[in-house]
This record gives sequence, C-alpha cells and structure tokens, in this order.
Amino acid sequence: MNEDVLFNPGDAIANAHDFAAARVSAEIYKQRNALQSPLIIVEDPAKKDSFAVYFEKDKQVDPKDTATIVKYHVRERLEQ
Repeated sequence: MNEDVLFNPGDAIANAHDFAAARVSAEIYKQRNALQSPLIIVEDPAKKDSFAVYFEKDKQVDPKDTATIVKYHVRERLEQ
C-alpha cells in the first residue's frame, strides 16, 4: 500500500517510535472501545521511527488550517 493522508497530530489516539508498539496500542484501543471508524497506523516521513494511530474518519481531505496538518504515509489499516 502506497498512500499518503493528512491528519492533525493532536487527533492521534497513540504515538510510538516503533511500528509494533503502535500496532499493539491500536489493537488494545480496538478491543476496549467501540470503534467510530477503522483505525489507521501511519508513519511520519519527516521523522525517523515515528508512528501514530488515527481514526480513518479524522483524515483531512481539504484542510482549512494547514499549519496544524501533517502528511503521513499509511502503514496499515485495522478494520472494525
């Protein structure tokens, strides 16, 4: 999968410096909470070893305030 998405970093459910840790955080969140939408694990291409977990519904298609938006590379989607 080679896809980039835009998110506000403040909307992250979890952050990690290791993909496996981000995946574990996403799985724990998924088990403990009824999901509002699928989860996406993304990688910040500007920072080495920086991963975050977001709700897919929070991605920005047409950001109004570009100062708070970061472009991420999608590493994995976790369906409900």
